[in-house]
Amino acid sequence: MLEKKHQIKHATLVFCNKTLGTSLGLSTDLYALLHFFAKQTGKGFSYDNVAVTDHSITTTGGVSVNFDKTIQDIDATDLVMLPAFWGDPSKILAENKILIPWLIQQYNQGALLIAHSTSAFFLAQTGLLDNRSAATHWHYFDQFEEMFPKVQLCRQRFITASDRLYCSSGLSSAMDLGVYLVEQFWGADIANQLNQNFLIDLKRNYKPEFINIEGHKFHDDVLILSIQTWLELNYTKNTDLEGISRRFNTSVSSLKRRFKQATGETPNKYIQNLRIERAKELLKFSDLSISLVAYEVGYEDVSYFGSLFKRLAGNTPNLYRKSFRGE
Repeated sequence: MLEKKHQIKHATLVFCNKTLGTSLGLSTDLYALLHFFAKQTGKGFSYDNVAVTDHSITTTGGVSVNFDKTIQDIDATDLVMLPAFWGDPSKILAENKILIPWLIQQYNQGALLIAHSTSAFFLAQTGLLDNRSAATHWHYFDQFEEMFPKVQLCRQRFITASDRLYCSSGLSSAMDLGVYLVEQFWGADIANQLNQNFLIDLKRNYKPEFINIEGHKFHDDVLILSIQTWLELNYTKNTDLEGISRRFNTSVSSLKRRFKQATGETPNKYIQNLRIERAKELLKFSDLSISLVAYEVGYEDVSYFGSLFKRLAGNTPNLYRKSFRGE
């Protein structure tokens, strides 16, 4: 998912009018603390908080915030973070149309683009998400799909990641994504410090009336929700239960029991479903060979992948691709 050679020397947090105050606060505090902890370990980086056009914005709650810079002052950056906004996406896109070519420029120069919740509309407007997965806030599902039919909106996912493009469905998942990226680029020690000093009190409470997730079991087991989010980002890796248990400081037996109780599925079945769903996307929208699709989703044994795909999807990978493309 991430290129090991990619390094974050500079990050840019971009804010527009109608940015959610909670998103602004969480984002700026997260990067301030990250900068502090990273500097202590010699892994420092620089970052800028910038507005899109004017040097001030007004949040959804009516709070004015001033900035020293705008995107026009940033020629190149390694990471762009877009906080969530609230309001009419069409109007906000029109008011910030100057942001779109800037985002494309940064992406083409190698930057990671991270969209919190509704800011996925900005990424979709660039066209970079066409035929790729995205997540956004549940309130805007229908409007997002209507405006961007080429983007594969994953209503069932809290986080999506595709070729340096990251989306989260809400602020809790945005924080999970943030800590994941911190761990990848700055190491587990710094990620743990952020968890202990900043995120320890943030608890998810996903409810079925708020999020439409097909076939997903809703629960309040924070440990299992954390494991599910980690799996959504790492399902292509060697996801052995012993390793997962060590990572989340639990036993294998407890993991199996709590996972089954919370989701109705075993951890291995959940991982298989994540991999097969991603394989479906690749079969639909890429020209990768079946063997490369299998490898991309974490299977080296193509025969095993083929039999598993047929069992879970009802058809062979080749026939599934042909049926979708009308061949």
